[in-house]
Amino acid sequence: MLQQILAVCGAISIVGGAGAVIFKILHPAFQFKNRVEKLEDHSEKDYKRLVNLEEMQKQQNKCLAAMLNHQITGNGIDNMKKIRDELLESIIDK
Repeated sequence: MLQQILAVCGAISIVGGAGAVIFKILHPAFQFKNRVEKLEDHSEKDYKRLVNLEEMQKQQNKCLAAMLNHQITGNGIDNMKKIRDELLESIIDK
């Protein structure tokens, strides 16, 4: 009877140890997968922001070029109004 109890305890110990080893192997893999998904999400958001910043920089460069042209020639009011409208539209959309 005592031997059977010890055998059952030994079996439980072996199964528990095997389960702990399997958990220690698989758990970090699942954590790694979750971390990669979060990083991919952040990367996608960062890319979208960079695209928006690039577009804003283009609009600002157009505006500066139009202002410089106006300072040089005194003309280009219509072009400046058009660029102003585009700039305001891009600011409002962001």
